[in-house]
Order: sequence, then structure tokens, then C-alpha cells
Amino acid sequence: MVLIHGQPSDWKSYINRTATIKDCMSYCVTLSTCVAVYVEKNAKNCWVFQVGQIQKLKETLSIQGHKIAMKVEQTTTCAKSFNSNSMTGSVTTATSYLSYKIHQGTDGRWIFTTTQVLECPDNYRLFTRPKGLWCIGVISVNLCISGDDSATKCAATGGVLSGLQTMEETNYIYGLGQAALKKDPTYNKFGYWVNGRRKSSCMPPAQRSASCNGVNEFTYTDPLLSAYDGYQFATNEPNGIVAQSTTSNCLNILFGKTVLFGVDDNGCTHPNEETELCYKGYVCGVKPSAPA
Repeated sequence: MVLIHGQPSDWKSYINRTATIKDCMSYCVTLSTCVAVYVEKNAKNCWVFQVGQIQKLKETLSIQGHKIAMKVEQTTTCAKSFNSNSMTGSVTTATSYLSYKIHQGTDGRWIFTTTQVLECPDNYRLFTRPKGLWCIGVISVNLCISGDDSATKCAATGGVLSGLQTMEETNYIYGLGQAALKKDPTYNKFGYWVNGRRKSSCMPPAQRSASCNGVNEFTYTDPLLSAYDGYQFATNEPNGIVAQSTTSNCLNILFGKTVLFGVDDNGCTHPNEETELCYKGYVCGVKPSAPA
């Protein structure tokens, strides 16, 4: 955070906390929606401003004793004078991303300007990946659904079956899917289709090898997927090569009422496996977009 002598000059509201400026700055760092904190001279409380609550601030003389700190990620320019600099920051929530710029206006006051707002579709959650921001939706259906139909339905909404970058993503999907399974007494297991289709070079009569072993047996079309930590396979899976199956070409997350079995390879055209397992939905991924 950048700490200066100053005070807010245009604001809507704030959160009042009993804290020193140092403690308040530490709190702001942990609060994703916080953009600035302010303490008046000799005050024992601080004002915490969240995004949208403060529009302008002004510098003051050090003798006045007022202090204000702004959460920033970088300076976009590096001038000899602080007043010539501009700074940027961002706020990420479970469903949205907002970036802002702090720059000096013609009246000498510092202005908070929103530069970008991105949102996930309803009921999707935002994840931050090394390649960018990714929204994941766990889509449950009334009847069992095949992998091919899942991919088609996801594409119709502008998305693609999501990959599993991290175990955080996998556990998020599992939590929502398991809740659905507990409400359905018909099946003991559910599967949700995810990104991954078997390579032609890893189909029978190919044998398991260094180039056909686990994650690398499949190709992935998730555009922001750069790691595969969330692809923790179920015991003895994927087994398409071992079983010499000509149909086990798509991937799903498989779980029971109390346990996450892991990722499994099964037939892309199969909506269910007899009466034991139902492919109850799919995991759709899209990039967040500007609100309409």
C-alpha cells in the first residue's frame, strides 16, 4: 500500500474500525474489496473504504497529521515527483474482477477511476489462473447426460468444458456435485464431465507408455489451462488403455455420497453406467466479461 499525508475529499461511505493506520493497512491487505484506509490526526479509529466508496482524496501537510493509504499493485509511470505518478489496483471477488487507476486530477486531488469491470455468469465462480481469469459453472441436469451432449450444451452458452487447473477447482466442483447427489436416492455415484478427450495416439491398440500415461493420454481445449493439478485420478484410473477400451475417451469427476473418487475416463456417448452411476452434469468454463 502507498501511505501519504492526506484525507478523503469525496466519498459515499466507509467502515469504521478501532485501529492504528498500520493495523488498518494490514486489514485492508487481507480484505479483497478494500482500496484505501484513512486515520485522522490523533484518532484511535480508522476509516476503511471499499471499492466504489471513495472517489477522491487530497494531500495535506504533514503537520496536520492526517494519513491515508491506498492499495495499489504498481505505478504505471515512474516520475521524479510523486504528483506526476499514477497507480493501479484491482479487486477480485468470487464472481467479479474490477481494476482501477488512481491519478491526479486538474484540481490537484487524487481520483479513483474504474478502468475495467468483468463478471461471471450467474451461478459461476471466478478463479484466477496464471493465464487469466476463468469462470467455472457446475451445471446439473434432471436426466443423466453424455459427455458429447455436455460439450455441446456448454458450447451453446459460449463456453467450453472446464479443465481442472488446481485441486481448489476440483474441490469446488465436488462440493456442489455432492450436494446434488445427496438429494437423489436413485444413484450411488455421480459424474460431472470435464475437459479432456483421449488422443488418437493413445487409443487401442496403443499400450501405456511415457507418452500415454495419465494426464498426457488426453488433449485439452480449455484455453486458460496451464497446469493439471486438479486431475487427481481415481484408483487405477484412467484405465482405457489397460482395458483396451475403444470408448473410454472422455473425462469426468467421479464421486459418491461421502467421498471424492477422482477423475475417471468413460465413454463420451454414455449418459449413465447401468443403475449405479449417473453423469449428472458437466463443468462449463468461460472467461468473465463486461456486464451488459
